[in-house]
Amino acid sequence: MTSWLGIIRLITCLGIVILFFTGRLEMNKSAAGVALGLLSLHFWLALPTYHGFITTLMIGSVVCFFFRWRLLIYIGIGACLANLAATSYLKNVQLAFIEPRNITIVGEVSSLLNHKKPDTLFDFVTSEMRSSDIRASKTLRVRLGWSEQVNIPEMKQGERWQLQVRLRPPHGRVNSAGYDRERQYVGQGIHATGVVLSGIRLAPSQHTLSGLRQSIFDAAVDYTEGLSHRGYLLALGFGFRGALDAKDWGILRDSGLAHLMAISGLHIGLAIMLGWWSGGILRNLVGDWPYAIWLPLWLGLAIGALYAWLAGFTLPTQRALLMSMVALVLLRFRIIWPGWQILLLVFAVSLALDPLASYRAGFWLSFAAVTVIALAYAGGVRFEGHAGLGVYQRWYGKWQALILLQLSLLVLMLPVQWLWFGGFSPWAPLINLLAVPWVSVTTVPLVLAAIVFSPIEQMAMVCWQLANTALTPVLWLAQWTQGGWWTLADSQGNWVVGVVVMAVLLWMLPVRRFIGLLVTLSIVVLLWNKPLFLFSDPKAELSGRSPAADRWQVDLLDVGHGLAVLISTRNRSVLYDTGNQWPGGSIASAVIEPVLKQRGQATLDGLILSHADSDHAAGADYLEVAFDPEWKRSSDFRAGYQACIRGEQWQWHSLSFRVLWPPKQVARAANPHSCVIEVRQFSGMNEGTGVSLLLTGDIDAVSELLLARLEPGLSPDILLVPHHGSRSSSTATWLEQMGWLGNMSPKYALVSVARFNPWQLPSGEVRQRYLDKGIEWLSTAESGQVTLAIEGGEIEVVRYRQDRKAAWFRPAIPPP
Repeated sequence: MTSWLGIIRLITCLGIVILFFTGRLEMNKSAAGVALGLLSLHFWLALPTYHGFITTLMIGSVVCFFFRWRLLIYIGIGACLANLAATSYLKNVQLAFIEPRNITIVGEVSSLLNHKKPDTLFDFVTSEMRSSDIRASKTLRVRLGWSEQVNIPEMKQGERWQLQVRLRPPHGRVNSAGYDRERQYVGQGIHATGVVLSGIRLAPSQHTLSGLRQSIFDAAVDYTEGLSHRGYLLALGFGFRGALDAKDWGILRDSGLAHLMAISGLHIGLAIMLGWWSGGILRNLVGDWPYAIWLPLWLGLAIGALYAWLAGFTLPTQRALLMSMVALVLLRFRIIWPGWQILLLVFAVSLALDPLASYRAGFWLSFAAVTVIALAYAGGVRFEGHAGLGVYQRWYGKWQALILLQLSLLVLMLPVQWLWFGGFSPWAPLINLLAVPWVSVTTVPLVLAAIVFSPIEQMAMVCWQLANTALTPVLWLAQWTQGGWWTLADSQGNWVVGVVVMAVLLWMLPVRRFIGLLVTLSIVVLLWNKPLFLFSDPKAELSGRSPAADRWQVDLLDVGHGLAVLISTRNRSVLYDTGNQWPGGSIASAVIEPVLKQRGQATLDGLILSHADSDHAAGADYLEVAFDPEWKRSSDFRAGYQACIRGEQWQWHSLSFRVLWPPKQVARAANPHSCVIEVRQFSGMNEGTGVSLLLTGDIDAVSELLLARLEPGLSPDILLVPHHGSRSSSTATWLEQMGWLGNMSPKYALVSVARFNPWQLPSGEVRQRYLDKGIEWLSTAESGQVTLAIEGGEIEVVRYRQDRKAAWFRPAIPPP
């Protein structure tokens, strides 16, 4: 982010706030208009449309100013700020990718790092970039990793380093479902990723705020060594999530406690309350000193700000701190605003400070949760009891209000949970009902006390141990919910919206008076099996269409370097290869599972492994447990797998599978033993007609030559390019000798390959060989997931990077 852009944002935000407080702007129009203008960045898809709309909007704002249409003027202000943010981000991304060779950068480490476990990934903010012909002062935020996994130097937040790196633009897998790394990079303001080749420390982090935060964190790491819940405690104290593994995140997701184990608005509110309480005690001690009357207010804000600083000023802490500041300043100056007005102001200011924040799930979850709480309050949920009630009645009322609030959060947060995570935890109300009060009263104060007493080792260690003990019953309870996450398919979106609408109507409208309306709407929701027009995705998945007997679909998933192909018909699927795995995760869990569950498929009909290499078969064990395939085939000997060798044939729904290679099973199938299968539409007497697909795995040139002799008439319409487009495959002999006319010429060539892979796949020579034959080249590196929908002999192609998830930050990738 350039300094001039930050100054413009700051001046704009200060101007908006000052005009709001002085009453010069209409609150509802101005804040809503600015917010709408800023959110336009989130919904514009392509750069040409984006800039054209900006120009039209600016001209329209001038016209609106002349006619005094103020709302559109505010929208124009927000849109201009959004334009500045997008343009700055794209320019920085282009600057970061100067050239593929090494460059030198100078800057500061911005990540909080654990000295007990050196991290290979860290964030770095540059102040200078140097190459052979370029030397520029530029502020970029880059995410780096050390090229060597051993002998990594110890780094600390706030230190200045000179690093020799190889940078590349932010890039990630693009599929119909699953983790979208590119979107996350935009939300975090990451301009580039790269590999560190060498580094020199220029200055330590002493005498800086970042260094102070790192030193407090280092002390906490030492004090919590050996504690069973160390990762959770560091997350609660500093917003540091590096000590939480995949199992921990699974527990937090399934129990609905993810918000509780990262510093959020709840924790900032608790810190402010502790500061207010401490300020009240001090005010009583100083007596009648006139300036002490507001001591609780300022001390509460100070402690809240300190806690937000410890958390790195994450999005939830920013929102909570801004809301608290506005509310307490209004209290200080005896100004009364309704709660929704404060929320709207903070929403607009948060977006103005960082328009790209709208690309992060935490932003929407944070504001959505506060909105639901405000709606619950407006709907009659109150925690304060009447003075005339007894102790039992007051406590009963508070617990009743807490239960209603948790149910409100579960139901009304469903759309946000569905859009960002594809599901929800039904256990969240119960777990949060018990965990939130307990953690708020015990764990968080103990964590804060441990941080305060960091200079006193014995006191700090006692507080950390007590906080660890206080977390034990919460996490024990959360573990009972493992596997309790409910996935919502795309086809269930209308149910999500219907449930939310009905819940709001039942809450707001008296049942006796509106019984007819409520019953009618309930029937409509139950019988409505089509997506709602206003809330349906105009880019709905091809698999979401009504099933037809002769329609089938091929999905080449974007799995980086590896292979995973889904073959689907009638909302059932067969998987060819599973992609790779890594410590703590796999393609099977990160890509294949989300795609299948998005379609509402809880099982696989079949699983085929082409050969035993990890980039093709590493996720088999996971999928066997998660989706329980009805049948499994492989070209090597595996327990529970049928043979996938030449001569094997079977039918599945309207498709026929014919194995062409290898001639026999082996102990461990390597590239030459890949299972090659022809898939073709099967319809009674017309078995040999229709569109055909050839799955080739990683066969090499020798296997291609032998296969060409065995199957001289083979001429598929869709060909999976062997071995990711390597020079060792796709020989001229393979392409020229096959087919009835001695020339295999499929319509489409599919290649599964990672961008920036170290093997420089696919080979440019191989790619040109296909293009010279007039074959359309479809690569996951350029197109993301590639979907081919086949019906009536026609093939419809969808490239997810260009056709389904195109966005201003995701420009078309030129071929290598």
